[in-house]
Formats: sequence, structure tokens, C-alpha cells
Amino acid sequence: MRRFLTLIALLAILTPRLFGEAFATLRTGDMFDMRLSGMPSEYAAEFSLQFTVGQDGTVNVPLIGEIKAAGLTATQLERTMQNRFMAEKIFTRPTVIINIAAVARYVSISGGVKAPQRLQWNPDLTLSSAVGNCGGFGDFSSGKGIRIIREAKVFGLFNFKEIQKDPAKDPRLLPGDQVVVPE
Repeated sequence: MRRFLTLIALLAILTPRLFGEAFATLRTGDMFDMRLSGMPSEYAAEFSLQFTVGQDGTVNVPLIGEIKAAGLTATQLERTMQNRFMAEKIFTRPTVIINIAAVARYVSISGGVKAPQRLQWNPDLTLSSAVGNCGGFGDFSSGKGIRIIREAKVFGLFNFKEIQKDPAKDPRLLPGDQVVVPE
């Protein structure tokens, strides 16, 4: 029974990472919990903290100071903190666990679709599923020249017919992406 409960606890910790949290990057205003292990329990208890990413994209962590968090995934932030704890010789082998608070992330679909809208992002969202969620192409769209704009740059141009022929070419969308379908 104890092994079963341990397995359930482990799955509860890992499930958000397996299903998208690890792909989402932190942004200004995002909240996350940090837990520390790999040290005496009296110290680990002091490092069960909650943070909000500041306007400058940083968080102020006790003993190690300011760390840039905006633009990093939970895994990248964990490594950054672990390395800083070791570099400052505060802990020899810390394990940092970051859990990003549930924050709704969106993808915008505009142009030649039947129902342009902002869709809530999930890790399985692809270009074709996003177009489908918007009711498909409008009457005047050919499905050619679809642009994905990511971080203010054109990530790629896509032809929907090519995606239908080869689903491996169907790009996964990330939070904040903008999909522009020509009319």
C-alpha cells in the first residue's frame, strides 16, 4: 500500500510536466511554487515558497538573490536555481521542484477561418486542430500560406494540403502563438 501511495504522489508531481507545463515558459505575473529537497528537512521546510514573476522578469530567492525566470520553462528554472545554490556553496546537492500555478495560456487564430478566436492552449494543440476548433476554413481561404507568428517573428509558412498528406508536418502550437490564415 505504501508503494502505491508513493507512486500516486510521484504521478501527481510529474503529471503537469508530462502534459504541458514543461513546455510553457514563465511570463511576468506568473506564479509558481518552489520546493527544495536533498538537504536536512529543517532547511527544506524553509524553502517551500511561492513566487510571482516580477515586471522585470525576475524573482528574488532567499540566499541566492535575483534570478531571471521569465522566458524559462519550469525545468530550466529548476536547473538555474540548483546551479546557483551549488555555486554559492549553500547546498551541495539540492533538488529544486517548480510547479507553475495553473495559468490559462492562449493561441490566437485569425483571418480566413469560419470563427476566428483565441483558443486555450494545451500541449496537444496543433495547427490543424486549431483550424478545426475554429470551424475550419472560411469560404475564401485556400489553406495556403498559413503563418504562425511566435515571439513576434514568423515561425513558418504552412500549406494545409501538405499537412493533410503528411501529419508529421503538422506543427505543435505554443502558448502565445498567433496563427494567421489568408483569406
